[in-house]
Amino acid sequence: MTHQELELWAREIVEAVLANQRIEDSRVELKSSWPDPRKAADRLAAHANAARGTSILWLIGVDEKNCQLANVDPVELANWLKSVESFLDGFAPRLPIDANFRVEGNTVVALYFETHQGAPFVVRGTKGSYPEFVVPWREGTALRAARRDDLLKILVPIRRLAALIDELTFNLEVAKAAKTIDHLGALFREEEFHQALRDGVLSTLPSEVRKLIADSYISMNRANHLVMAVLSVPSQHQQPLQFRQAHSAVTGCLPLIQHALTKLSRS
Repeated sequence: MTHQELELWAREIVEAVLANQRIEDSRVELKSSWPDPRKAADRLAAHANAARGTSILWLIGVDEKNCQLANVDPVELANWLKSVESFLDGFAPRLPIDANFRVEGNTVVALYFETHQGAPFVVRGTKGSYPEFVVPWREGTALRAARRDDLLKILVPIRRLAALIDELTFNLEVAKAAKTIDHLGALFREEEFHQALRDGVLSTLPSEVRKLIADSYISMNRANHLVMAVLSVPSQHQQPLQFRQAHSAVTGCLPLIQHALTKLSRS
């Protein structure tokens, strides 16, 4: 997401609000003014948890109820965000991009939060209260505490991504070990990648990371087929060219795996 893309998305939403159209996008939260940090922490954590890794957009200065703009002060962002984060235990949703733009003479602030890292997001209760910590969840526009099945929706993808990282790490060692043609034999593993596809876990990742992972596994799959084709031929009939092609395919996966693993580990 770039600043230009964020502003375009935000402007489309503002135009819809001014045209008295209902905003159905669950990724979007509209506020006419900077909300109280305590309440904002609850709502932001709930929104981010329910998003399950999908990025979310908050627009400050948009009054959806009255179909009008409220003209907010963008200077308040730093202090407001710091206050909101103080009510969260551990990680807060990351804010990589924010943008201020004017519509009909009014300033609107767009906040683009990433939710795929740090979940579940936990909010501290008021001092001396019980429970001391809460995992809030947004259902429609209402907030509630997360149930066990809600937490599983967050935690299962995290475990799946950890397994995918382990698989990529193993595959990296396979590629490194194939220093010469004589070292061919170990195949790249693909089980966790296919399981992540079935579970829809990859959809929670940024598009750039998804593409890097897909490119690396496409190359690994091709290399596996070439290696198996070579090894299935009796030794007296094996061709040097086939060995070189298989070896080249395996070693060619090395930079792709490294890049995908680095990006995935940082996501």
